[in-house]
Amino acid sequence: MFEDVYVLGRGFKKMNMRKIYFLLVTGLLCFSCTNKPKTQEKSDLTPIIIDTLSTRIDSSVEKETIKKVSTSFYEWYIKTTKADSDTTGAFSFIVVKGENEKCRVDFEPYFKQLRQLKTISKKFMDSEIERNKTCIEHMKLVDWKEYKNSEPYAYEDYCPDCSYMYWFHSQEAFDGVEIVHMTKKENIWYTTLRFYMDYQNKRTYYNSPRPIVKIENENGKWLTTEIKLK
Repeated sequence: MFEDVYVLGRGFKKMNMRKIYFLLVTGLLCFSCTNKPKTQEKSDLTPIIIDTLSTRIDSSVEKETIKKVSTSFYEWYIKTTKADSDTTGAFSFIVVKGENEKCRVDFEPYFKQLRQLKTISKKFMDSEIERNKTCIEHMKLVDWKEYKNSEPYAYEDYCPDCSYMYWFHSQEAFDGVEIVHMTKKENIWYTTLRFYMDYQNKRTYYNSPRPIVKIENENGKWLTTEIKLK
């Protein structure tokens, strides 16, 4: 009797150990499954890759456009001011005969050139009129005959552009211009330029004046809206 009890008791112990082992293994597997990170589906990743790639491409194209726009004014200005033929003052306003035998400041030949570039905003052209407001008002009082018989620098106190090239701050034209810095703030680009002169196969750069070109997006087009000389 005691033998049977002993055997049964030993069998009972073995059975309990197996159950405990089974429960431990099952518990560990369940815990592992519960805490295992979920694998992201492929469909979740695909848009991210496409968007990133698209943004990178658009950014590259935009930057190249900004480079062209930011130098377009000065490339034209240098070419025009260095032209051997008569430019009819197209790189700035001209003074013509106005009403009552007085003078009139005319921007149209100049603005016509700027419009043909297709990179210059009307904001810039309006600012040119504002910049020369004192000159415009003064020349309305000057007799046309008097002006024709005078030297241009006689009116430089009112019209600085009459005696030198304003956008160079010089009486001599530079040979070229290049970008030295580009930055974007919100949706506006600012590019810093510098001039250079070529002489005897040697290029000399000038730190002053240094134009800072402001470029804004108007109706889907990047246009120069302002140029400051520092």
